[in-house]
Amino acid sequence: MVPKKQRLVFTDLQRRTLIAIFKENKRPSKEMQITISQQLGLELSTVSNFFMNARRRCVDRWQDEHAASPGQPGTSATTFSKA
Repeated sequence: MVPKKQRLVFTDLQRRTLIAIFKENKRPSKEMQITISQQLGLELSTVSNFFMNARRRCVDRWQDEHAASPGQPGTSATTFSKA
């Protein structure tokens, strides 16, 4: 039996760098991801997964902010009626 691979925890520098790049470019090219992985000493799959997960978190956060029930202050519920 093969032991389970341990979870990677980004260093502070790796995390700050990846977040800064994500703020500038949500979908870096494969070539850019290769460069990032080489510069930060990470596997390409790790960098690719970071951007995929970051985009997902971004969408989830947007949905959470806009999921308030209709009629609540701050929501943009539109009411249609027959004219």
